[in-house]
Amino acid sequence: MGRAIDLFVTYRFVKLLVTPFEKQEAYKLGIIDKDGNRIIIPGSNPPKPTPLEKIKEKNAYTVLHKLVFNIKKLFGKVPGLRTKLGTYAAALFLLKDTFKEDVDPKMWEQEFMKYLRENNIELDNTISEEVELVNGMLPKGLYKLTQDITFDKEDADTPDALEGDEVQTFEDTAPSDTVLGADIFAVVHIPTQSKIFVSAEDVQKIGIEDLGLWHINLMK
Repeated sequence: MGRAIDLFVTYRFVKLLVTPFEKQEAYKLGIIDKDGNRIIIPGSNPPKPTPLEKIKEKNAYTVLHKLVFNIKKLFGKVPGLRTKLGTYAAALFLLKDTFKEDVDPKMWEQEFMKYLRENNIELDNTISEEVELVNGMLPKGLYKLTQDITFDKEDADTPDALEGDEVQTFEDTAPSDTVLGADIFAVVHIPTQSKIFVSAEDVQKIGIEDLGLWHINLMK
């Protein structure tokens, strides 16, 4: 049974990766736009995605769809056929962690690498970390995200943490996992006070000159 589940999820994963957004069922149902972003209710403040009310809508936009679409959106931000593996590390970590009870964790990285090779995407294995790790740990402090990060693996309706949002570590933090050669760290997303997972490529240290008084008080 375990092998059968692995094969089924692998098929779904690859199919979602190779299918353009405009041919996805979620696009046809008006759940996402041509770039894979959730359609927002006009005038909603804060912005809220259109609700998934019908069974076919919920089936067209599950947590698996959300996490794989996030990877597809990252591809859209990388010009040409060369990609840095570290860019996708946090997104793949969420897939591994979400389905760890049902799917062999190694499968996600194996199938992702296979997809890159089959699509002639050149790999850049260098890790361009925006912050300096200390003894392999992410130092205590305030950071800002350098790209959007999906953070709620339980709810497909929850919006992403956005590029430029601030995150914080309250102590030097050891990695939770290593994916595609990049260490993954748990941080607190300040706007929602939710835990999210990032690689060192996904965050940039905020200098003391950028901090307001309330930030300084938080760090004390």
